[in-house]
Amino acid sequence: MWWRRLRYLLLLTALCAIATCPTARRACTAKVRAREADDLLGYLADRVTAVVKETGRVPPRPAGPTPAPGCCEQGGVCGVDPTRWATPAWQALQFSIDGEHRYSYTYAPAADGRSAVIRATGDVDCDGTGGTYEVTVTVKSDGVGRTWTRTNPYQ
Repeated sequence: MWWRRLRYLLLLTALCAIATCPTARRACTAKVRAREADDLLGYLADRVTAVVKETGRVPPRPAGPTPAPGCCEQGGVCGVDPTRWATPAWQALQFSIDGEHRYSYTYAPAADGRSAVIRATGDVDCDGTGGTYEVTVTVKSDGVGRTWTRTNPYQ
């Protein structure tokens, strides 16, 4: 008698696992892909900080969005294209992406040279709901501050 109940319980558990497995896999894949934005924005913020330490101001030239259009319009992944990053603004930041990526990047300095917003926008699963990652770099009297904002992360 107990074996029948256990058998039904195991069957129910297996069906639940099968039903949720694709959803869990997509969520995990989206989180892994979203690390790209955090990593590259962190690198860009480091580059801006280095320029601030040398000059006291953020780099003055805006850049991006690069690539435009976004990666979903290119099949979900933006391929390698060194010419995208050959603009004077990206070169001043010493920034290029030498591999496939899923986000478009923008650098927007304030006119007064005291702050800049670095942004990554993308839709990692191309479902029409995109995510935005931003880091605001601010020149302060005691150094450089960073403020991170994530809207619809993992989307």
